[in-house]
Amino acid sequence: MKFSPFKFQLPLAAGGVALMAYNLLLLALPYEEGAFTISNIAWGKLSLGQTVLYYPLILLMLALTIINLLVITVFVKQLIQWLFNKEEYTTFMSGPPTQSIGAFVPIASLSMTACVIFGPLTFFIPELSYNNQSLMLPGLLFYGFLLFMLLALELKLLKIWFSQPLDVAKLNFVWLLDVFAFGLVNLTGTGIAAMASDKVISSTAAFASFLALTIGGFLLITKLSYLIYLQIKANDLAPKPVQPSYFLIVPISCLFGFSFYRITLYLQTHFKFNVEVLSFFFINFSYVITIGWIIFSLYLLNDYFKNYFYKSDFSPTQWSMV
Repeated sequence: MKFSPFKFQLPLAAGGVALMAYNLLLLALPYEEGAFTISNIAWGKLSLGQTVLYYPLILLMLALTIINLLVITVFVKQLIQWLFNKEEYTTFMSGPPTQSIGAFVPIASLSMTACVIFGPLTFFIPELSYNNQSLMLPGLLFYGFLLFMLLALELKLLKIWFSQPLDVAKLNFVWLLDVFAFGLVNLTGTGIAAMASDKVISSTAAFASFLALTIGGFLLITKLSYLIYLQIKANDLAPKPVQPSYFLIVPISCLFGFSFYRITLYLQTHFKFNVEVLSFFFINFSYVITIGWIIFSLYLLNDYFKNYFYKSDFSPTQWSMV
């Protein structure tokens, strides 16, 4: 199968679901004082119902963690080969915005893999968890690399879009993939800011993350406003294969809300700020938007799910629902 950056949605989705399972287990499983690892779980305290629920969830997290790490390794190799193929790369990048925007998916996927390493992987490999502070500097360097690539790619695509005529009528919510990448890359950055005990590492990650989140927020407001305007003007929904991309607002809202929440944790840890009100606002505001948008999208795409989804061919935009 011909390589496309959109293929990185597979490890991205696998890592995302693994991270969801990790966060649920972190809140639900009783564990001894210290790190949240498989060897530190109080297995004897689990009821039968908890055992039936959590054991399959742990196995699912393990399977998806492995899939994420293996598939991202294979796809990175293919990506490098693709980048050296000047003809394919140039053709892809000079395509319509809803195609060239796919170049952000590998960056988002690599950031998700970093989150998997800091989360689910440390659960299964306790040595990583016990020495997690030694991962902070390499993590910061990797985050810096991803952020640099993210900003460079954004400028490159803006230059391309400004230097050629755009068929704005064909723009759709896939065009928000760069905003999604900003949210996911900064989930890694703010994670380092919140977890690192070294104030220099933590402050560097927090400052860079806040700057990038500001840029991402500006892009979100600008692009979403224009897409809503185009949608109202069109008096019709996007073509059926593209309609699942409406759900892209959901992870964007969660990622931005949680990233700003982690910045408040950094302020609390290193500067003793009282951030209880801010933390409450960022988490709840983002989830109110998320729940509201899910309900709105389900209503809007009612016909898509009833009459099209089950008999449709696969479309890359369906990953948005995952």
